[in-house]
Amino acid sequence: MKTLYLHIGMSKTGTKSIQNFCWENNKILNKYGYCYPDLSRLCPETIKVKNARFMIQKIKVENDDKEALAKAVAAKYREGMDLVVKAFETYDNVILSDEDIFQTTFNRRKSLWQELKDDGEKYGFTVKIIVYLRRQDEFMASRWNQDIKDVKPDKRITMTWEEYISDIPKSRQMNYFQKLESMAAYFGKENIVARRFQRGAFYQDSIYADFMQIIGLEMTDEYHISKEERNLNLPGNTHEFKRILNGVNDLSDDDLKFMRGILEKCAGPSKEAYPCAMLSKDESKKIISKYKKSNRRVAKEYLGESFSDLFDTNITDLPKWTENNPFMQQDMIRFMAIGLKKLRDENKKLRADMKKLQQKVDKMAEKPVKKETSEKTEKPEKTIKSENNENNKKTEKSGKSEKSEKPDKKE
Repeated sequence: MKTLYLHIGMSKTGTKSIQNFCWENNKILNKYGYCYPDLSRLCPETIKVKNARFMIQKIKVENDDKEALAKAVAAKYREGMDLVVKAFETYDNVILSDEDIFQTTFNRRKSLWQELKDDGEKYGFTVKIIVYLRRQDEFMASRWNQDIKDVKPDKRITMTWEEYISDIPKSRQMNYFQKLESMAAYFGKENIVARRFQRGAFYQDSIYADFMQIIGLEMTDEYHISKEERNLNLPGNTHEFKRILNGVNDLSDDDLKFMRGILEKCAGPSKEAYPCAMLSKDESKKIISKYKKSNRRVAKEYLGESFSDLFDTNITDLPKWTENNPFMQQDMIRFMAIGLKKLRDENKKLRADMKKLQQKVDKMAEKPVKKETSEKTEKPEKTIKSENNENNKKTEKSGKSEKSEKPDKKE
């Protein structure tokens, strides 16, 4: 039986790590009949490891023509699925991943499940959905931090944390049981694999080993885990600096990326000086309580745990972040100092590069001068030789002439 494993996130649950792992170990996966296909050409503007992006790609059409948009979305999906079907000719198992599927299937791409079900029946493969779930209060805080970090003009968030938390859109789908049920209606509960995203919950204490177990493989030494760049958080006051910078219209994407890099360097010291949480302990308890019943149904019906909570409900006792905290000035000075040092270092490197470039230019400028001088010195030598030859010839002629004019002795 052929199986399509579709990993849909949710976001902020280690999806980037799983995607990079599958991408880098694809050749090893191939040996065991699995394929993590490279479909990056379908959506070149997206990170290449998100190989399921073609299913939910945002497409622009002229005049926002709904009919044209529907055709374009269907064509993109068909193009990608034809390549997946082609992969099934060689491999029994195909793995696709994109964490944004969790959210986009709520509205913009809610027809995706039916399309996948139809393709599975037509081409003879089973669809298995893999989803990692994170405790709702932790997810909200982490999602806010991620949204604040974005640099794209249409995605820059300037609203405060209190504004953000007061109006969580339905598309976030915090009721996980409802989300799982909506997918099970198409593929059956047996094909929905839900896992906790929390410490101590992973198989062999590794998200890589956990994911491998889901797809029916064991984690061994032959697989490579790269030292990837972590998706760094902005703790302490650093997220507030970035939120304010998001509202400066004159800053380009590159400007904000540069400043975000500085803030990431400030993140460690800021967190150490001011360990805090976006939600108070009571606020976290309230959110946990709100979803407790639906979370227990997830544990019972999708994890087979009849009397368990879905998540560990212990809350770290940290003060809630406030704008008027005593560390704001300290973090501001640190941000400026690290930023100025970074600029100074870049300037220093630039000057050194310019110096090397100037030296190369000077050397190149010297070469033609030498060649010209050389040509000048050669010309007189040739002229002297030719003049000598001419003189010799004249001398010979003159000699012959004198000889012929000299009287014969016998006469």
